[in-house]
Amino acid sequence: MQYQQMGTTQAQNIANYQQLFMQHAALAEHYTRQMMAFASNSSSYYRYAELVYFHKSRAIRYKGLFSATPFIQ
Repeated sequence: MQYQQMGTTQAQNIANYQQLFMQHAALAEHYTRQMMAFASNSSSYYRYAELVYFHKSRAIRYKGLFSATPFIQ
């Protein structure tokens, strides 16, 4: 497998995917704490659980996008 130097557009895309990953990972952690705080209120608990699931799935997606790109710096 031969690696090539990546262009600036590809480097910007990777940086954007990394930023989106960090945002969604942070939101997933935030909503996990909210979910635990509202454990006694079932409607709020499940609303926050949906948000945790959504943001975790987005974080996994963006991590896959920037992790799958081999490059040389």
